[in-house]
Amino acid sequence: MDKVILVTSPFGLGEKIILELLKAGESVYTIFPSPKEVPMSFLGKINLKYGFVRFDLDSSFEKNLPKRVKCIYHLYEMYYGPFTAVFKANPCATLQLLDWSKKAGVEKFVYMSSGEVYGEGSHLNEKSGYNPKSFYATTKFETEILFRYYAKFFSIDTLRVFFPFGRGHRQAYLCNLYQAITAGDTIDTEFGVISPTYVDDMVAPLIALREKKENRVINFAGDPVKVSELVEKMIAVSGKNPKKIKTGHTELTGDSTKASQIVNYSVTAWQKAIEDLFA
Repeated sequence: MDKVILVTSPFGLGEKIILELLKAGESVYTIFPSPKEVPMSFLGKINLKYGFVRFDLDSSFEKNLPKRVKCIYHLYEMYYGPFTAVFKANPCATLQLLDWSKKAGVEKFVYMSSGEVYGEGSHLNEKSGYNPKSFYATTKFETEILFRYYAKFFSIDTLRVFFPFGRGHRQAYLCNLYQAITAGDTIDTEFGVISPTYVDDMVAPLIALREKKENRVINFAGDPVKVSELVEKMIAVSGKNPKKIKTGHTELTGDSTKASQIVNYSVTAWQKAIEDLFA
């Protein structure tokens, strides 16, 4: 049996990665929280298998993983929720997966971290220091620290993605903004300027990473934009209005020069991305 590629989330970016890997002739194994969440489009695909795991609940999920894996795209994360659940889903589950990867002979581990580990700053690059401001960002920081103990067993790429958004991307900052707008809720955020990342722009770069064996940290970030402008665009596209809008002064934007050089990452204009996604 050939080794497969494991994708730990089949939603949003994960779904796009899976479909592109299948087109490339790869065999893929992915993880769903429950059988009822498997979409019809995934049924009957010969080179696609799946198991069922709740990373925030299951203390021993190794039995639900495939036997032979060459590469892992660890895209699963929990963005908000009870602190204990977020902690179990992010660093705890990743530690279990890392330890299993060591035993299973995995060759490549690609992890979706967050630009929020930097805390704040303008055009931050991969050498900028850690300064996480939220519990979510802290769990991402804690997870990254674990990699220093496993990088000698397999190559690890850490992707620091700034405010990802896209179709099917469930838990994320921009998704929360849009839900607040359409529900008529209050928007209250400390961020004033961010660099949101359209996940469609990441698909081809991430596919390319499976063949590269180095250990690297790579930023993925879109163009800087005021949060107030993002909200105005979402209001225009949706035709809905939030109850109240309050934005802060914190700036968190990233420099994606390294991603552009290594895997030809390029950015879709945020206005077009918002229109394509929310129209």
